[in-house]
Amino acid sequence: MRALVVINGELPERRRYETWLRSADMVLCADGGANRALAAGILPDFVIGDFDSLSSETRTRLQKTQLVYRPSQYAPDIEKTLQFAVERGIHEVCIVGATRGRFDHQICNLNIMEKFSDRLHIEFVDDTGIGTFTRDHLQFEAPVGQQVSIFAFRKAYGITTRNLKYPLQNADMEWAVNDGLSNEVTGSPVEISVKEGILFVFRVWPDDSARTD
Repeated sequence: MRALVVINGELPERRRYETWLRSADMVLCADGGANRALAAGILPDFVIGDFDSLSSETRTRLQKTQLVYRPSQYAPDIEKTLQFAVERGIHEVCIVGATRGRFDHQICNLNIMEKFSDRLHIEFVDDTGIGTFTRDHLQFEAPVGQQVSIFAFRKAYGITTRNLKYPLQNADMEWAVNDGLSNEVTGSPVEISVKEGILFVFRVWPDDSARTD
């Protein structure tokens, strides 16, 4: 089961997430993300949150959408929405609208995505690329020359890569100690594995591609 999750931020070009939209079993919006979805011509199946950002105009247009009221102020709407996805049996999500606007909000969104990466395969898409978390092994097709960055927000051990210009072999990575900014694809598929910890992997869009799978 797959879902497209729309957060209340500026959405990327539709071509960046069109594949996900077509294949999604449902569209979930985090509160004001419903405003963004309708503006992009997307009708959500569910809207989750305390609805403090949901416009009255949007409410009137959501006659076929189920509103899931979750008023807690101790969890941001993205967390409420991902928890709802888990409850609905979703296994894969693509998040749009999460990486523009206030920087502290972006950090919070990444924090919540990492928190749920043990229960969901999560990708987020914006106009610069695709980000995801891996706790074991990640494999993807990519054109030669595409830039790929790897970070550990805590500490990760036993990192090994394949088909990257600057390879890692059983390496460790730690926040504020070392990073893997702007590596380059040399062949396909790219493989990134980690024995212990969590890695954040960001694939920069190549100029001639808008793939999300």
